[in-house]
Amino acid sequence: MADSEKRALRRALVKANIAIRADRPLYPTYTNVFVRNYAVSVGNPRTESQMHQFWFRTRGCTYDRAGQCSMCNYGIGPEIRPEAVARSVERKLETVPEGSCIYLSPSGSLLDEKEVPVELRDRLLRRAAERKPSSFAFETRPEVCTEEKLAHVREYFPDTTRMVCQIGVESWDPEVRTMCHLKPTRQEAYVDTAAMLGKLGFDPIANITLGGLGLSPREAYQDTLASVRGARAAGFETQMVFPLSAKAGTLLGWAHDRGLWEPPTLWMLVRLLAECADDAPDEQGYGDLDISWFNPQVDDVVQSRPDGCERCRPMLVEALSAFRLEARRASLHAADDWDGCDCAVRTNEALADAGSENYLDRLAGISARWAETSAQESAGRTALPVV
Repeated sequence: MADSEKRALRRALVKANIAIRADRPLYPTYTNVFVRNYAVSVGNPRTESQMHQFWFRTRGCTYDRAGQCSMCNYGIGPEIRPEAVARSVERKLETVPEGSCIYLSPSGSLLDEKEVPVELRDRLLRRAAERKPSSFAFETRPEVCTEEKLAHVREYFPDTTRMVCQIGVESWDPEVRTMCHLKPTRQEAYVDTAAMLGKLGFDPIANITLGGLGLSPREAYQDTLASVRGARAAGFETQMVFPLSAKAGTLLGWAHDRGLWEPPTLWMLVRLLAECADDAPDEQGYGDLDISWFNPQVDDVVQSRPDGCERCRPMLVEALSAFRLEARRASLHAADDWDGCDCAVRTNEALADAGSENYLDRLAGISARWAETSAQESAGRTALPVV
C-alpha cells in the first residue's frame, strides 16, 4: 500500500472513530471519582503493597476526542466543575493509609491542561502527597510531558516516594501505532520522554497493547513481543502489557460487533509473557514486565474481554494474578501442563497461521464496512415518506 493510500485510510478510520465516539453516554455529573484497590509488587527490593487507583471525571481525553485512540473508552462527561471533582477525590484520598501506593488518573493524561486544569491538578497532587505514599503513579503522553511539569510534580512528594510515569506506547512499530491505534506520535518522542523521565528520577513505564485493530493473532503477538523489547532498549524500566478488550464507543468495539476483530485470548498473553518474562531479571530474579486489564468485568462498556473457556479461565486468571506479584516465567507454571480443554491448542494454531492478508488489508476492510454502513444509515434517515 502506497504512503498516500495509508494516509487516506488513516483519515477515514479517524473520521469513523470520532463518529462512533460521539454516541457514548456521558458520565453523570455526580460521578466524580472511582477507586479500585489491588495488590502490587513494587520497589527494589520488591515488596507487596496495596495499590489505591483513583480515576476522576474530566471532559475526556483530548486525543481520544480527536479520534486518536481506536481502543480506549475511559469515559467522557460534560465540562467539569473543578471544585466539585476536587472535593470528591479529596474525600477518598483521606481514607488511604499513609505509605500506600497511589495511582491518580483522569480519562487520559494528567499533564494535559486541556483535560485537567492546572489548579485542579496541583490541588490533587498536594492532597495525594499528604498521604506520604511509598509510590505515586500517573499516566501521560509525550506530547504534554515536559521537564518543567515533571519537576513540578516531583516537588510535591517526599524524597522517599517512588515516582512512576506511564506512557501510552501501545506499539514500538510506528506504522502499527499510527494505523492500528491511530496515534501519530513521533517515535523520537517516546525515546526522548523515557530519557527525560529517567534523568528526573521517575520510573518510566511503557504501556504496550496486545491485539490491536486489524492485527491477526500472529501479527499481534509478534508486534507486542517486539514492542516489549524495543521499549526496554529505549530505557523504559517496566513494560506494562495490556491485552485489549472490545469497548463500546470505540472503533475497536464497533469492529468487534461486526465480526471484524476479536480480543486476544488469555492463552496468548500467557505465551507472550512466558517468552520474554525472564529476558531482563533483577537481583531477585524478577523481570521488568507487568500486566493490566487482563480480567475486566464485562459490562456496558467492556463488551468482550480476553478470555478462555469456563474450564481454563479460572486457572489462567490465577496464574496471571500470580505473575503480577512475581514477574517471572515460573509464576505461569500452572498453565504448562494444562490439558483440561483445547483452548491452548487453538491459540497455538492461531499464532502459527500467517494468513493471506496483512493488517493494512484488514484495516481497509474495516474502513469499507464503515463507509457502507454509514451510507445505509444516511439513506435510511433521508428516505422520508411522501405525504
